[in-house]
Amino acid sequence: MQQPTERFSRRVVLQSLVGLIVTMSIEGCAQSTASSPASTPTPRPHGSVLVTYRGHKMRVTTVAWSPDGRYIASGSLDKTVQIWAASTSDHFHPFIYRGHSADVNTVDWSPDSRRVVSGSSDKTVQIWDALSGEHVVTGRGHTDAVMAVAWSPDGRYIASSSADGTVRLWDATTGAQKYVYRGHTDSVNSLSWSPDSLHLASASSDKTVQIQDVASGKHIFTYHGHSATVSSVSWAPDGKRIASGSWDKTVQVWEAATGKLAYTYEGYNVKAAQASTAKGVLPDLIFVVAWSHNGKRIAAVTQVYCGDNCGVVVSWDADTQRNVAFYIDTPVFALAWSPDDTRFVTATEVSTQGSSVTRAQGPEDGPYAQISQA
Repeated sequence: MQQPTERFSRRVVLQSLVGLIVTMSIEGCAQSTASSPASTPTPRPHGSVLVTYRGHKMRVTTVAWSPDGRYIASGSLDKTVQIWAASTSDHFHPFIYRGHSADVNTVDWSPDSRRVVSGSSDKTVQIWDALSGEHVVTGRGHTDAVMAVAWSPDGRYIASSSADGTVRLWDATTGAQKYVYRGHTDSVNSLSWSPDSLHLASASSDKTVQIQDVASGKHIFTYHGHSATVSSVSWAPDGKRIASGSWDKTVQVWEAATGKLAYTYEGYNVKAAQASTAKGVLPDLIFVVAWSHNGKRIAAVTQVYCGDNCGVVVSWDADTQRNVAFYIDTPVFALAWSPDDTRFVTATEVSTQGSSVTRAQGPEDGPYAQISQA
């Protein structure tokens, strides 16, 4: 990476100006798969790091919070999925699943928090017991990397999407493939179920979001609002709206039934941010968009130049668009809400090789997942 010293000094300045205390409790944890010191229920500033997990050996690409709130599943370029406790008061020894032969790109939990589904660049979808690692079934059929998996809210089905441009639906119990959807013309990057499990939204590099009828596998309609790759899609908990994030630097919120645009989010306090990124969020590529479980907030991951590309986690009121919080961090590759919507789990990575940054100045090198105050 170019100019690592400048990059980290700028990040420190930006974080201090935002007024957030991002304390990473990682001393001496580089070789451990245990979480960092226990968090407390005392309210913290937005972005305050509560727990850091350093079990992976390579970049963490995906994170998912179990519906019961107890565990995190994180997948990595190290080919593993690791299950670890969301609270360090739960003395759970992290479990490592090693069923994949290539990068793990996506994970999701069953609604009962008992099983995990994972998708990989090995082109497979694997379902397994979350706590024992016992393999349940492997879905084969994709001809390129699996980019997204999503368990239906009713627990009956798993949807997967791939760089091969298809969406596939699997029986969650038997692993039998129900159908293949071929409506996209490029990689399908993200999936989101309707709350009633009747419809599925898929976001693609072909610049569209497409809605499918799950019972038949037929196309319902296509949303054409974006002008670049659609990287992420999230269905509102009440089923009425969908949020989609794109490399066109927008998050668009639209009616699920009609595709009518409700509003476009293009950054926060943009004029002030042009003078200082500590005062707002400039429009930039959107990598993740996620609706909170209570439907009140939307969170997104974008980026800002800080000598290198730093991640920005931003959230706003889903109805009024009022900004709730934003904070600048090291590059962020994935994000998920806690079931109670009070915390985020994110995937990130730090490298200070070749710089003069000391441990006291910034986080130590390496990939990790962390839980922060939302």
